[in-house]
Formats: sequence, C-alpha cells, structure tokens
Amino acid sequence: MARMLGVSKVTIYKKINKNKKTLKTHIHTRSNITYIDDEGVQIIKDSIEVVTPYLLNDDTDLAEFKRNSLKDLNEAIDILSHQIEIKKNQINRKDEIIESYKSILKSNRGKIQYLESKLSEL
Repeated sequence: MARMLGVSKVTIYKKINKNKKTLKTHIHTRSNITYIDDEGVQIIKDSIEVVTPYLLNDDTDLAEFKRNSLKDLNEAIDILSHQIEIKKNQINRKDEIIESYKSILKSNRGKIQYLESKLSEL
C-alpha cells in the first residue's frame, strides 16, 4: 500500500494508528498480517497530505530534511523493535508448548510400556 500511495511504510503505520477508530471495521488481522479493505485504503489515502517535492535550496532545507529522515528512521526502528518483542514472546510461548508436549509424550510413553507389560503377562 505504501508504494501504491507513494509514501513510506512508517507513514502508513502512523496513519493507521492515528485513524484507528475510523479504520476499526476495515482492518483485519490473520496470521500476524494486517489487511485493510478498499474503503480503509481510501480513508488512509484521504488522510495523507500531498506534499509537493521541492529542491533543497540551502543548508536549512538540508538540515530539516535530515531531521525528518532521522525521525522517520527512528520511528521505523521503534516499530520493528516492538515487532521483535512480539516475536520473542511468541517464540517463548512456542517453546513452553513444546516442553509441555515433551512431558506429555514422556508420560504417555511410560503408560504405554506399562500397558504392554500387562498385556504380555496375559
């Protein structure tokens, strides 16, 4: 969507967060992937300000451009850091489930051996 609208992904995330209430019925998440229907895309598109590109005329423009770029990069880092934390939590939960299954399998293995020994006695 970012490419389609000619903006960065960070801008899209900002617009989604800013318009959460309006977009609530237009956003759907499946398998940790966020989908936005056509009407939601239009809402985001309408909320994006059209900025006319300009040439950097002096050091002030360049400094402002650098500040804005740095700000965008820091926001992207924050978003990615948050996503990493979510993934770490998901991995930890998966590891806990695997350990639980191992314990259940070990318990069942013992029960199966016990039942097999009883069957062989018959």
